[in-house]
Amino acid sequence: MAAITRFGIVGLDHWYAAMPLAQQLAARSDTELVAISDSDVSRASELAQTTGMPRVSEDALSVIEDPSIDVIASFASVDQNPGNCIEAARNGKHIIAIKPLALTLQRASEVVLAVQDAGVVFLPSESRGRDSKVGKLLRSWVDTDRVGTILSASFTVSADLPQAWPGNDSPGWWADTSRSPGGGWVDHSIYDIDLLRWLLRDEVASVKGDVANLLHDNIPFEDFGHAVIRFEGGAIATIEDSWNSPGGWRSTSTITGTKASVNVDTLTGKISILEGNNAVGGWAHLAMPGGAQKSVQIDAMLSAIRRPQSASASVHDAWKNLAVCLAFYESSASGLVVTPERLAV
Repeated sequence: MAAITRFGIVGLDHWYAAMPLAQQLAARSDTELVAISDSDVSRASELAQTTGMPRVSEDALSVIEDPSIDVIASFASVDQNPGNCIEAARNGKHIIAIKPLALTLQRASEVVLAVQDAGVVFLPSESRGRDSKVGKLLRSWVDTDRVGTILSASFTVSADLPQAWPGNDSPGWWADTSRSPGGGWVDHSIYDIDLLRWLLRDEVASVKGDVANLLHDNIPFEDFGHAVIRFEGGAIATIEDSWNSPGGWRSTSTITGTKASVNVDTLTGKISILEGNNAVGGWAHLAMPGGAQKSVQIDAMLSAIRRPQSASASVHDAWKNLAVCLAFYESSASGLVVTPERLAV
């Protein structure tokens, strides 16, 4: 019988990701959800009722220090995430962490050092696209040269304001400048930044950003952001994300290479490819494999624990993704093109 990997969840601020992960952990035979902690213990209790009643607590450290737990999933707000990750690493726990990694690169570097010193697996939430069926399909098309050399890409996410908790109309911590580094743009763009870095096997050379409050002028963060991102190898990407699409959510992306263009659209549920040698001269449309797969990182974590070298992403990726996001906000404030900082640890 395969060994059971035991998980603890600390923080439920990122409930969009925490809830499906908890439910998947509870449903599997090779994992066990041991404990859930949140500063609001009623929220932990509410989730526990749907997942087999694991232990609940308002004390994150009591979960992190539990010797029976193998993996800590930190779903606290961004300001609290580094502390959870550092303590988890010091206690020898593998880590799944929310995005972005931290409010500042200095604090993110402290997490990097703690993870490196402990030798634990660290999977950033924004990297789950690498392990999804869509991500793997895109990677296979790039690796087999079906797309050719990627020249450009465009990503767009239209969404409403996030909710502090299901049914709560307030965005809560998402609109708190002491708990998050930005608003509608960073909320979704970080997934696309990570995916592009992975598909291109390249790093971002420069970022030009612009932000606005097009609908919600009562929050301290942007509800709209647009970036032009240049990679060191020459590829150019645009990433546009918003919190001003009432009642709806849609993600579209187009990647253009020297041999083919690929489009992914969550509204149609299709992944489409237009190839230069297409005999009919049109787009071929395929059903999108795998759906959103919010819990895909469970399999990725279990695989990485067995073979750490197989991990699809690392704490270094989380640091680099944050650096690009912070460069975007620096650019939007200054009006200048900004080069992201480089990881030195």
